[in-house]
Amino acid sequence: MSLSKQNIIAQLAQLRVLPILVTDDVEQAIRCVTTLADNGLPAVEITLRTPNAMTVLREVVQACPGVTVGAGTILTPAQLDAVKETGAAFGISPGITPVLAKAAAQSGLPYFPGVGGASDLMLALEHGFDVVKLFPSDLVGGVKMAKALGGPFPDVRFCLTGGVTVESMPTLLQQPNVLCVGGSWMCPAGLIAANDWVAIGALAAAAALAAK
Repeated sequence: MSLSKQNIIAQLAQLRVLPILVTDDVEQAIRCVTTLADNGLPAVEITLRTPNAMTVLREVVQACPGVTVGAGTILTPAQLDAVKETGAAFGISPGITPVLAKAAAQSGLPYFPGVGGASDLMLALEHGFDVVKLFPSDLVGGVKMAKALGGPFPDVRFCLTGGVTVESMPTLLQQPNVLCVGGSWMCPAGLIAANDWVAIGALAAAAALAAK
């Protein structure tokens, strides 16, 4: 799905929750993404943490044209280029480096770097990124960190990931500069391995409801 960065940000602002999928099986990935979308979550981040992740990403993008499919755990410019070639809608990193930030700014791929504090955020802003991933949210302060950074950086919006649960999500989303939250609790590895799409659908529906 070809979307502008503003289109993606608008969708995340509406959904308020981004499922994070970790799987190395193409068919299970397609089924999982379809189930998430059918239950109110038509945007997903597929991480690059598995050996077959790039193939999974490419196949899901092709099989699910109505879903905004992005790639997470981008660590290098080479991975960024490979993600762009899959047709993914956006990219996300757990952190930020000068080399990766420069490459992302030049790539044309909608991209959201990860930050853990003010210095990371200043680097992100230098390269034009004002929507960022706060990670690991639970360890760096979560809402307290987002609120603190909102003072010197009032125009930045955050996606909080790391330790987020369906129970904590409503409180996190009350902070005005939190765009959305992300997590893998909607599509846990055990349920994917068991092909339990009913349970995954229920988790997705509960997350979509809690986000509202």
